[in-house]
Amino acid sequence: MSSPPYDTLVIGGGPAGLAAAVEAAGAGLSVCVVDERPTFGGQIFKQPGRGFRVTNDKALGYDYARGRRLIEAAERSGATLLLRTSAVSIDGSSVVLVEEGEHARAVEARRLIVAPGAHDRPVVFPGWTLPGVITAGGLQSLVKTQRVAPGRSIVFAGSGPLALAFPAQLRAYGANVTLVLEAGPAPSARDVMRLLRASRGNERLLRDAVAYRARLARDRVPLRYRRIVVRAEGAGRVERVVHAGADARWHVIPGTEETVSADTLCVGYGFQPSTELLRLAGCVFGDDEDLGGAVVVRDEWLRTSVQNLSAAGDGTGVTGSYAAVAEGRLAALGAALDLGVLSRDEAARRAEPLRRALGRSEAFRAALRRLHAVGDGIYELADGETVVCRCEELTAAELDRAIASSTDVNAVKAVSRVTMGMCQGRNCGRHVAAAIGRRHERPLGELPVSTPRMPVRPVAIAAVADASIEDGGYFTGDD
Repeated sequence: MSSPPYDTLVIGGGPAGLAAAVEAAGAGLSVCVVDERPTFGGQIFKQPGRGFRVTNDKALGYDYARGRRLIEAAERSGATLLLRTSAVSIDGSSVVLVEEGEHARAVEARRLIVAPGAHDRPVVFPGWTLPGVITAGGLQSLVKTQRVAPGRSIVFAGSGPLALAFPAQLRAYGANVTLVLEAGPAPSARDVMRLLRASRGNERLLRDAVAYRARLARDRVPLRYRRIVVRAEGAGRVERVVHAGADARWHVIPGTEETVSADTLCVGYGFQPSTELLRLAGCVFGDDEDLGGAVVVRDEWLRTSVQNLSAAGDGTGVTGSYAAVAEGRLAALGAALDLGVLSRDEAARRAEPLRRALGRSEAFRAALRRLHAVGDGIYELADGETVVCRCEELTAAELDRAIASSTDVNAVKAVSRVTMGMCQGRNCGRHVAAAIGRRHERPLGELPVSTPRMPVRPVAIAAVADASIEDGGYFTGDD
């Protein structure tokens, strides 16, 4: 039996979800927030894990302090906050939740706000499965929540603001980053002028960028532009990183390869939205590689094409934590408007500063576009022997044979089992789609997508099994 309905159920406890909860509760709605992690804050506001006590907030940086303020506001709001709880299915107004160690249950809500966040864009290249190769998000988790440096000599390869921010942050934490490789071009005078013109409301981001660049320069960490990772080499773990020059579309320039010694390769080529729940709900999507790939279509109040379902934050297209907070608040105001708690005039008044902030954020992103536009070469680094699907150990050559006769990833899955492992395609799905598009000369946005299925997160069979079914002890272990 479903629990009593909430006015608003927020899925995701990162910047957008927390902001949505605070705004919705402040408007007088009953709110429940669920997040699968052990702490709220998401990736950018990631909090230390159990067993750690923070005695100096400043030592953890500005994002930690921003996150603490938002988490504390959510705790004061009166919203029901559920950690270690995964949303594994959506059916209309009903969401199936699985709390760690508990049986699945359905929760009803009059409005749903899905704020699932994003994950690192996986990049497939020879050696990407070696121990010592780690994504920026994974390394950030180690450093932020466990205070662990993964190696003694770290090469960072990536693109976007992260390529400045994260290596500088790692240096500040004491990690030995020895080289930074940026796939995009070095900023020109014209780029700098565009950023300055778009700086209103984004001053903090500009100051941070200058500080990060100064940190790398002060520590004499080489920052090399138009360089892309080619492969990782080593016996049992990373020992060397091979990189090469890249053109404007991130294709490797022959004859430009260089090799550097390292025991850790951190890969940070941007992020991809976590779209599983939104696809399962039946939302309409577009496609924009610079925003992470699949981008859910929304209206001015961030409503999706599915009735009573809104979406906010990086799970709808990666634009950063500042925009995510504004979007979370805007989605909550839209929910309050639809539920009759706010009048149209009052909702518009409260939304106006959020819309202005989002406009300024978009202007800043547009000014950065030339520097960080994602090239299709990022999906062309694998050779035939490179494992593409880690769960099923499928190589690029085997994948190529599977996609030869079909543009439908579901048909490719049926013959190869690609994307059918524990990660459900989060590691290889976009690469598979790019390979299909390249082989059949079709844009990624026009290709069929993998059929979404419940549960969208791996859960124990016991959590979703129907206890009323008699199985003769085959699965329950009854005598």
